[in-house]
Amino acid sequence: ALLPMLDSYMDVQFTARSPGGVAEEVRQMMALHVVNHVTKSRELVLKNNVRLSKNAEADARDQGFTRCKVLVILPSRNSAWRFVKTLLSLSPGAQLPKGRTDNMSRFREEFGPGDTEDRRLDRDRLNKVGGDHWERFEGNNEDHFRLGIQIHGKYTRLFAPFYSADIIVASPLGLRMIVKSETEKSRETDFLSSVEVVMIDQLDYLLMQNLDHLHTILDACNLSPFRARGADFTRVRMSFLDNLQKFSRQTLLFSAIACPEANALMARRSFNSRGIIKTAQEHKGALRQVLSHLHVRHTFHRLPDTDNLSACDDARFVFFCDKVYQRLISGCQAHTLIVIPSYIDFVRVRNYLKKQSASFLSCTEYSDVSEVARARSDFFHGRRDILVVTERFHYYQRFKIRGIQHIVFYGPPQIAEFYSELVNLMSLFDDTGGSVTGVYAKSDLLALQRVVGTSRANHMLASEKPSHMFA
Repeated sequence: ALLPMLDSYMDVQFTARSPGGVAEEVRQMMALHVVNHVTKSRELVLKNNVRLSKNAEADARDQGFTRCKVLVILPSRNSAWRFVKTLLSLSPGAQLPKGRTDNMSRFREEFGPGDTEDRRLDRDRLNKVGGDHWERFEGNNEDHFRLGIQIHGKYTRLFAPFYSADIIVASPLGLRMIVKSETEKSRETDFLSSVEVVMIDQLDYLLMQNLDHLHTILDACNLSPFRARGADFTRVRMSFLDNLQKFSRQTLLFSAIACPEANALMARRSFNSRGIIKTAQEHKGALRQVLSHLHVRHTFHRLPDTDNLSACDDARFVFFCDKVYQRLISGCQAHTLIVIPSYIDFVRVRNYLKKQSASFLSCTEYSDVSEVARARSDFFHGRRDILVVTERFHYYQRFKIRGIQHIVFYGPPQIAEFYSELVNLMSLFDDTGGSVTGVYAKSDLLALQRVVGTSRANHMLASEKPSHMFA
């Protein structure tokens, strides 16, 4: 069902990508669409070359300002390795015995997962956490790369210069170093001026990076070039000459989750005149995955409605200080884990706890190994009452934190599996159970649906009661 959506050249927001078979199918459909688009564009140019050789006055507007037609944005080198390998398996010019792939050994060295022994050790270590963790971090997971690919009838060339490449595969950070922002003088955007298809894969992974890099890249697409770059203006499409090329660009977004960031990205940075297709899911909820023998009380508190997201952040912080934290203090709740989705909110809460001289420790994605080990030990042995972590910290590390008896979710986690995963860690300390407190607002609907289930989340938001409890 996915391929017809891609072939319609409408924008697509696909939010049902999951590790395993679905991820592989999405990757194959992406690669097939890319090869199909580039091959058809090339065949049209060759056909018009023949027409022009017979009639120099023939109308043959079949090109853009520059050669690159497809931009593929991926989060890490291992994702690029899998995608390019799939792309090469479908590219006619890369098929043996007549075809060839240039610079394959360099690609294997810079992007490959390593030798067989390294891959086995990686698989054993990461699969202990979960299949999703193995897919994200197996092999080379560096997030700074860019790669140009040229597809020819008789060969495929990797590491092609951007102005002679048909496809650019890059991470947001890798491309951001070239594109830069509007205020920087050394900005380079001409190679993105004629992009016709933009693919963004694993947005749920990209959310754990700096999303501003992705926004900068999308804003740089389909701008008029600063220099001619060897373009034959007699063959450049009229929509490009009129600076309307962005209205025919297809934007494809693939993610494991639906989130406000994805909706905003498609609303503000996709302009396809053909329209957009969005997928939707009904969730059963991560609550169903909590261990049945744990006697845990789940309490969710709804924040009052606010006019904007900034006011919602302020209301969430005030509620945490006046209600949640005071309840922790009055109940002398030691062994409490506080999970905060946003790093900005984490800094705000951490500074507040410091002012209150609270007995706490904190871990983020920026904490070094020794600091994390010391914090986990002190929390487990009760030397500190509270451990504050970010969702990104758990996303990258997935430590089995021992000593948890109470959990506070400052907001519903974007990755719903983290809710049940962290709650189940209570069994490492005490099977008698504890408490889980969650805070949510109307803007958290999509994340809340993944945690408690679609129907239950809709009921919680429609209800007049500000608190809901599940056991």
